[in-house]
Amino acid sequence: MTEFVDPAVAIEDNGASRQYLQGVADGLLSIERMRGRIVQLLEVHEPDAGWLERLQRALDDLLAVADAQPDLALYYLVNEKVNHTQHYSAVHSMCCALVVVLAAKWLEWPADEVRAIAGAALTMNLGMGPLQDLMARQSHPPSVAQREVIRNHAERSAQILQDAGVDDPLWLQAVRAHHTEHDAADPETLEPAVRAAELLRRVDVYAARLSSRKTRPALTAAMAARGALLGPSDQPDALGATLLRVLGLYPPGVYVELANGAIAVVIERGERAHTPLVVSLRRADGHVLLTPQALDTALRHFAVRRGIDAAQAQVRPGHLAILKARLQLGVPAAAAAQIPAADGETLLDDGAGDPPAAADDAPPQAEPAA
Repeated sequence: MTEFVDPAVAIEDNGASRQYLQGVADGLLSIERMRGRIVQLLEVHEPDAGWLERLQRALDDLLAVADAQPDLALYYLVNEKVNHTQHYSAVHSMCCALVVVLAAKWLEWPADEVRAIAGAALTMNLGMGPLQDLMARQSHPPSVAQREVIRNHAERSAQILQDAGVDDPLWLQAVRAHHTEHDAADPETLEPAVRAAELLRRVDVYAARLSSRKTRPALTAAMAARGALLGPSDQPDALGATLLRVLGLYPPGVYVELANGAIAVVIERGERAHTPLVVSLRRADGHVLLTPQALDTALRHFAVRRGIDAAQAQVRPGHLAILKARLQLGVPAAAAAQIPAADGETLLDDGAGDPPAAADDAPPQAEPAA
């Protein structure tokens, strides 16, 4: 097999390419500004009616980017999350909010439920935001006092929201119950607040496992997905399958090793759960590419071998430089902004002819009965 080399890949300079790059630049700026506003909102100690009005505007922004540029938003938020601990609580909440919106819209939940669960995701940790930021950096396990704050944060967060004027029962109940495990084998049979809380719980667990802390390393995306895919009976269920469908096995923003040994960052979800579009950053021999190269992992030579921790990448070009490489595969079609899906696709099927995933990145499966 020929070793991966770094070709000087030309990007056609035309109107469509420039329009794409301008859209990416504008989108990144918009998301960064939204992040700044949400950080400030979640740091307020005594929210009031004015705070709630600003939060509703931030929700409008998040819902808009989820509709217009979901892959870009996933790439930015997940990549920031796996690389940095600064503003951990706010970035974690934003990431969870984006994912629950994509999942709830895929499940065709009513618009008011989608908005409510997005609000719940953004505010579920109001009762322990500063502590969450601190714990992401501290080198020892939580103290007894910290554990008490963690234990009570869901109810405290809901109470803060009520005091600020939130009166949506689904929003409040999802916050209160976002650590309570529910059987969601068929989410359509559950009360809206219950299924919202269960979806939020799973996304919260998944996103937390993607992040490294001083006290524990991050999990690969495939390993993190295990907790999101399996229900209380340790079997894949409808909510888990939906999350795998809208995120893929390797969501935008995470790092992977390819079949040829190259190290890459995921930039877009692919046609199947295990075939994202990536941008290669380093060759198998460790050489850093001066020109990052966009690759389609549906091609056997560039298939994903395994997920890796962000620290193993050892190189981080700017977001715009990475996303510009996407043009090497052509200007994305409008359909690329939509959630990938194929009628009848089995999400746990790696596909005939594809190299099998490494053992640590096998799609989540239930343990066999004893």
